[in-house]
Amino acid sequence: MVTTRRVGRGGTGTSAGLVLLLIGATTAAVGTAGPAAADGDTLPRVSAAPPDDGGCVARSTRSVPGTPWAQQYLAPSRAWEWSRGAGVTVAVLDTGVAGTGTAPLAGRVTAGPDVVGGGRAGDDCIGHGTFVAGLVAGAGAAGGTGFAGVAPDARILSVRVTDGDGVTTAGRIADGIEAAVAGGARVVDVPFALPSGSAALTRAVELAERREVVVVAPAYASGRAGAKASAAAPAAYPAALPQVLAVAGLTPEGVPEETVAPVTAPDLYAPGTSLTGIGPGGGPFTGGGAELATAFVAATAALVDARRPGLPAAALRDRLTATAYPAAGAGAGTVDPAEAVSAPFTPASGTGAAEGRQAAVPDGPGGTGARGGLALSGPPGHRGRATALWVAGAAAGVVVLTAATAFAVPRGRRRRWAAGTR
Repeated sequence: MVTTRRVGRGGTGTSAGLVLLLIGATTAAVGTAGPAAADGDTLPRVSAAPPDDGGCVARSTRSVPGTPWAQQYLAPSRAWEWSRGAGVTVAVLDTGVAGTGTAPLAGRVTAGPDVVGGGRAGDDCIGHGTFVAGLVAGAGAAGGTGFAGVAPDARILSVRVTDGDGVTTAGRIADGIEAAVAGGARVVDVPFALPSGSAALTRAVELAERREVVVVAPAYASGRAGAKASAAAPAAYPAALPQVLAVAGLTPEGVPEETVAPVTAPDLYAPGTSLTGIGPGGGPFTGGGAELATAFVAATAALVDARRPGLPAAALRDRLTATAYPAAGAGAGTVDPAEAVSAPFTPASGTGAAEGRQAAVPDGPGGTGARGGLALSGPPGHRGRATALWVAGAAAGVVVLTAATAFAVPRGRRRRWAAGTR
């Protein structure tokens, strides 16, 4: 409810009330584009480290109603009439992925190599990799939630790059990227931020680029021990390499979780705080950090690739940044799944697309289009966000006009001004 207060005898109380009413309406309109409240802390938490008791993460039997805030914020379902990621493989380089017995991922996980201990990466004692895979391609509710991954028809290639303590190195990640490329992945999610790289890691990322594979990684490590809030997060690898999409996390309020821009400049933002996802067994867990935010970007890349197969890696990265929604802080903005797949595609220009390929134009929901070098041209804005901005602009103009009237009318009356007289 908006209340007003009379101001003097000049009749400005009504003007002030109008101003407050307009401001309230503007806030409400813009707020419709924002997130829901953050998910609760009642769920067991997943991290890249094993449980304190030294065993494997226990299956979650909790239940949380409603749709997770990150899913509401990104609204990936708006993209699904065009693409659900079918036919695209996303490699998750992590602690493994528990595909067997995890219903939301059933039938869509390939156990790739364990580059640390040997064998295959078809289980996940720690749960971190399964959580990331669920954010990418989970299908179906978990523990009563409306949870779903951004690309629910994509396939997951699990590559383990950690030891039993969840620790990895630049060399292990390099081996993992090479294994992912060899395994046919189109997108590689590396949810780790290392303080330094290596020649092997650089070579692996360059290999991915030559094979037109997109690599996604966090712009900083979460939970920096002893870090000051005023200190910038140090450089993070592999995100610091130029061919890698660097991702930073957003809070449920839609602002960067890092108050100081990290040394590795983010290319994109995505939800990274109080996230709800799945763990081994399919039950709901919670987690946070830029490491997990990478899953939303990797999944959006899968949606675009399914919608327009054959984009060069550079053009696919450009597509994601060009269709991002502006956000506070550095980088292109917040990844936008619906805009990434629905905005018009036109012949590429300066996007790194291979010359001589046949370009395509939009062919409507569900179409496959032609393969070729494609890029964004004049993406239409989301109607809800555009309306909010229009309302904000219109309200601001009326506020200025109202304020001017509130000043001029009483002043004119004091001077005995009347319309049509001098």
